[in-house]
Amino acid sequence: MLPGWKPAIRVISTNAMHPDHQFIEALRQNDPRGIRKIYDQYAGQALRWVVNNNGSAADAQDVFQEALIVLFEKASDPQFVLTCPLGALLHLIYSRKWIDKIRAKNKETVVRKEEETRYNLESDSDVLVMAEEVLDYAAKQQRLADAFAQLSDLCRQLLSMLSEGLEPRVAAEQLQMNSVDTLYRRKNACTQRWRALFAEAA
Repeated sequence: MLPGWKPAIRVISTNAMHPDHQFIEALRQNDPRGIRKIYDQYAGQALRWVVNNNGSAADAQDVFQEALIVLFEKASDPQFVLTCPLGALLHLIYSRKWIDKIRAKNKETVVRKEEETRYNLESDSDVLVMAEEVLDYAAKQQRLADAFAQLSDLCRQLLSMLSEGLEPRVAAEQLQMNSVDTLYRRKNACTQRWRALFAEAA
């Protein structure tokens, strides 16, 4: 490793942390006020949705509690970062759980589609896509980090320097490469190796 150079921790370009990530921190710290705020802001939404889809207040309470358990599990992972509104993620979880309960009880196979979204998204499919990304984010980031750790010292230094925005010419000089072209060829080889290691871990 070059003297005075510190490797970057960032190994992928991450989505921006959503302001609602404060609730994830509240769950991690078991903060009663933060947890109460989650109930105050989102339990009513769950109640209205479940009741409007052939459920009762008790049903709504049950699926909301189950959704919070899932959220607690996610919050326990230090790599987990919330990148969409918490309401969107909670809605995805409790609505899926309620649909599963309806199907399991053979009550009804079709649940009324919501007339509008509360989260400034274009459609329900957008909520699904964003929430799925949130759920998969931590696992993918960990796999990328594990694969990155298996690269050679040179590859880790090179990729980290470029990800930090260091000019290729300067990076080539610091890595004692003959030219920028050489650096780019090495970068391509390192990137391909990283992708291969990531794929092997899937």
